[in-house]
Amino acid sequence: MATKSGLSWVTWADAHARNSSSIDDLVEPFRSNATKFVAALMRAGATVSVTTTKRSARRAYLFHWSWKIALGKCQPSEAIVAADVDIQWDHGDAAASRRGAQEMVTGFGLAVPPRSVNAPALTSNHIAGAAIDMDIFWTGTIKLKDERGVEVSIPFISDVNANTALHAVGASYGVRKLVTDAPHWSFDGR
Repeated sequence: MATKSGLSWVTWADAHARNSSSIDDLVEPFRSNATKFVAALMRAGATVSVTTTKRSARRAYLFHWSWKIALGKCQPSEAIVAADVDIQWDHGDAAASRRGAQEMVTGFGLAVPPRSVNAPALTSNHIAGAAIDMDIFWTGTIKLKDERGVEVSIPFISDVNANTALHAVGASYGVRKLVTDAPHWSFDGR
């Protein structure tokens, strides 16, 4: 019997549909590229917190539909059924359905507008092991070396999506920024 959406699904996902936050779980050559980029950031004085690398497809499913339903981007009845996730998105009441989905969005810590205007993808570079979510912080301006060893001065901008100098250095390593999702970098920028 299907279980209604809500916070209990975060606990379920943590046990049965885990995320990895280890760069070692990424696929090559993205693993090596991300490792080099993160190391360069840290050598320059940045603090890097990797939150997600490889993601379970079941977890991606829960992320996608909870985000869309909670933000009113679709009706609960529009959620596609997943054979291996026995969740009931439609509680029979629109407000209750949205509350259950919002509990999941909050519990998973999903980025919502303005940090991200995109619903988490059902088919993602994370599932393939070719994406990394990370928070990057520093104060003032750092001197960050690109992949060729050229030093680039990069001031801190709180909106990482607007920091084009940082994006260019990441791209030199083969780690490209998705500019509509604050923590997300991947092999192709999607």
